[in-house]
Amino acid sequence: MNRKLVNIVLIVLAVAIVVVIGKDFIGKKAGKNIENPYEYNIDEFRQVDSTQILYTETLNFPVKVHDWGGITVSDSMIIVATANELIKFNYSGKEILRKQLIDTATCVTIDDNRQIWIGMRHYVVMYDLNGTLVKRWNSFGDRSVITSLAVSGENVYVADAGNRIVHQCNTNGQILQKIGEKNEQKGISGFAIPSPYFDVAIDDGGFLWAANTGKHTFENYNPDGSLRTSWGVTSFKIEGFSGCCNPAHISILDDNSFITSEKGMPRIKLYDQHGQFIGVVAPPAAFEGSLAPDIAVDKQHRVIALDFERQQVRIFEKKDENER
Repeated sequence: MNRKLVNIVLIVLAVAIVVVIGKDFIGKKAGKNIENPYEYNIDEFRQVDSTQILYTETLNFPVKVHDWGGITVSDSMIIVATANELIKFNYSGKEILRKQLIDTATCVTIDDNRQIWIGMRHYVVMYDLNGTLVKRWNSFGDRSVITSLAVSGENVYVADAGNRIVHQCNTNGQILQKIGEKNEQKGISGFAIPSPYFDVAIDDGGFLWAANTGKHTFENYNPDGSLRTSWGVTSFKIEGFSGCCNPAHISILDDNSFITSEKGMPRIKLYDQHGQFIGVVAPPAAFEGSLAPDIAVDKQHRVIALDFERQQVRIFEKKDENER
């Protein structure tokens, strides 16, 4: 074979190799036909062992609204605050009251005197059981984003995600102290609140608990605002919390155990008073989308969830031992 022919053959082979390699490279560059070795698949964490599911759904009923505030319960009443309405139901799902609100609700709770407290974006109002406005506080400022309320006696605790603080107020709206401000001397690192998920609750002893969602921890405070104790686990696993801001919602049972609700991978769980994981109320498979249901608990230890995506109130009750 002469030199000229050899050179032609070599050139053809080189072009063919470049074309083959180029096609493979372009295909991989476009993300085709190649697995990402760094991809973190959380599908395995959506699976929950049936023996860990301690509750069963016993009833649900629709609440067809566009925007939500939250849910609370008292005696035989379920109270839902929507964007601009206050709605009361009985435990059969029958509507017994519907009243217009003066503004857009962000959260709701009820105190021992059966007064209904509702957070608006910048301020707090109080209604009676008939839906009559009783009190309207002054604004906490344009930066405030009120996400949760808890009432204990004459104290009203206001979770303000915008200012990353809990305002302790009297029932007339006077600020008594600010809880959770960064204070190294008191061992308080401050709240990390990346988004408007910031919940508070009161335990059986009257102590305040706040969900420090950016740190996946629960923080417990003394009456003087000092940190009493805390607990939390950062993990995709069932016993932990993950994402930018979880647990999104919390409630405390009368035995001081915790019910938690998470966003991203929605699930509702039960922990004991020391933060030890006990089991699951509702697994990820029970929900659609990624929104965390708001939750409330009653004296029968039922968990009442406001499912924003299904537009339902859903009631979960603990299984008998032989059902597990």
